[in-house]
Amino acid sequence: MKTVGFFFSLVFFCLQFFSFSTFSQETISNGSELIEEMHAKYADNWYQHITLKQNMFRYKNDSLIRNEIWLVAYSAPTKLHIRYLDFSSGRGWLIVNDTLYSYNHNKLKGKSPRLHELIILGYDIYGASPQVTIPKIKQMGFDLSIVTQTQVRGNNVFQVGNPDSLCFWVHTDNLLFYGIRRVNENGTREIFYENYKEIYGKPVATEVQYLEDGYMYLYEKYFDIRLPSSMPSSFFYPERFDETRW
Repeated sequence: MKTVGFFFSLVFFCLQFFSFSTFSQETISNGSELIEEMHAKYADNWYQHITLKQNMFRYKNDSLIRNEIWLVAYSAPTKLHIRYLDFSSGRGWLIVNDTLYSYNHNKLKGKSPRLHELIILGYDIYGASPQVTIPKIKQMGFDLSIVTQTQVRGNNVFQVGNPDSLCFWVHTDNLLFYGIRRVNENGTREIFYENYKEIYGKPVATEVQYLEDGYMYLYEKYFDIRLPSSMPSSFFYPERFDETRW
């Protein structure tokens, strides 16, 4: 009798659990609510800083045309420092305060406003307040009034926005960012964050795929991933680009 009682208790618990999971997902009625859920789930277990190396593979007509390694440092919110090849190349760019700075031979070559959609959706959305990220995501053109559940490449996702123009995807099971689709007169471009791994107990996408009309034109594979507890703010000072090392 005890076994039977335990069995029915277990069944009742499972039914309650799955009902709660379904109910929680069905209560998300717009993109802003989803962003708030994403932030709430990971705010206490997200990284404020990350450094990594990314192996860049560029393709044309299904053929590899270039391969190089970039060095990357990120600090929340929306501070990014990228070096092409190595520090001695003097080539790369910064994003600070939603402004892009590009460099060649350690000289500033250009400066322009830039909301970096992948940094905001893939990183800032978890570590920065939704009151900060939601206006930026709207400004980038995503329609947060539209949210549906669908499948993309066999993954169950929340789809935010219009898939015929601009949308982003979030995994329904763990609320991790999955990708973006942009459609215009030039065709369809999609970006996918793949192969999330636990790095020091925190989820990090280790591969990014870029597709145009279904064909991959860029593939990034991350390695030597580190999550430092702190990072000098000087890493992101435009005037100190040439002296920054990590």
